[in-house]
Amino acid sequence: MKLIKKLLALVLVSSLALGLMACDNKTESVADNTEHYDSITKTLLLSKSYEGKDFLYDGIGKARVDAYTDGDTTRFTLESGDTVIVRYYSVDTPESTGDVEKWGKAASKFTQTQLKGASEIVLEATSTPASHDSYGTRYLGYVWYRESSDVAFKCLNLELVENGYSENKGVDTSAFPYNEYFKKAHSFAKSIQLRVHSLLDDPLYDPNPVEMTIKDFWDNTDAYYNSDSDVGSKVVFTAYFESLDVSSSGTYTFRAVELDKETGETNAINVYAAYSSNPASKMKLGHLYKIIGTIQNYNGSFQVSGITYREVMSGDDDCKLIQRNYYLTFNSSLTWKENFTRNVYTDLTITNLDSSEAGKLIITGTAQLRVDINEVGEKETFTITVQLKEGDTPSFKVGDKIRFGAYQFIVDSGELYVYSLSKINER
Repeated sequence: MKLIKKLLALVLVSSLALGLMACDNKTESVADNTEHYDSITKTLLLSKSYEGKDFLYDGIGKARVDAYTDGDTTRFTLESGDTVIVRYYSVDTPESTGDVEKWGKAASKFTQTQLKGASEIVLEATSTPASHDSYGTRYLGYVWYRESSDVAFKCLNLELVENGYSENKGVDTSAFPYNEYFKKAHSFAKSIQLRVHSLLDDPLYDPNPVEMTIKDFWDNTDAYYNSDSDVGSKVVFTAYFESLDVSSSGTYTFRAVELDKETGETNAINVYAAYSSNPASKMKLGHLYKIIGTIQNYNGSFQVSGITYREVMSGDDDCKLIQRNYYLTFNSSLTWKENFTRNVYTDLTITNLDSSEAGKLIITGTAQLRVDINEVGEKETFTITVQLKEGDTPSFKVGDKIRFGAYQFIVDSGELYVYSLSKINER
């Protein structure tokens, strides 16, 4: 019996020791996310001929970078002069433009760093001739680059996977002959818990928003954006949407405006809401919102991106409606947008003027709600208080039609405020 107990004790001690060793080995296998890995990438060689060939027609050809988008998408100019957007096949890095995710900025910077150091870039399509992806605007392909003419090309797609900026998203068929390399790269990055496979913090991503005003951002831009790393803070602020631009590619960008009620001064910044598939694109003009997003420098202009919005339920990390119809617009010539709600009207027809209150002009008038692109609603009556400055001499008279934007601080009150006579234009 004593011998059995001793044997059991020895087994327990041995098991414990092996467990500790396993834990130690697991700890040691956690990668340093500042490291660069290319051992697997170097084993994949560019074997296809590319000289004198064209990416679009031959499925392979030389190119140079035209513009960087994110970790897995780049715009290139071909030797023919054609410009193409290439979506890196087998790769899906975290978002860093329309949305902002952990490791997204890091992946984007990695792609830029590798390509900026390249002396030669070759694009290889996944088909011949090159074919678009499901969006119909981008070409699927592999991006090969080398630093100098005396070294071999590297496949940037594979290097992104080996360095843990993306899982392997490739299809395991003979049509995509490099998939075995991508599987090895994926297994390697996962085995050492590298970047997207890791629970470690991303030094270029902070999920906690900091409070700011738009004015404070423009006065202290460096406090919210690091130009050296091209990384902006996640921020939260309050603003209303004054206008909306829908690009030719179908992206939604709002102009967010912040009002100083004491002075009437406004400050603005663009808010990028991505495509119509993003619920944030359904946010409405004229409404006042709490906006949460990340500061980005897009082609030299600052904007707030990565915003989320749910109209019915809104969590702490979502944009949130604070007040409807905070800012109303009276202008019959505006192009209709579906994001207009009860805040866009026809020109206002003046029915009464009162300047008996010192420093103020009280305008009473009627206007019709712009219901949709071809329809207007019943006449509504509004009272507009205009702040006058010394020397202001209003030339309006009853019956005039005027265009302006005004603030409605009390919802559906019909009582509006305009901070300056210069903001009102006669038709």
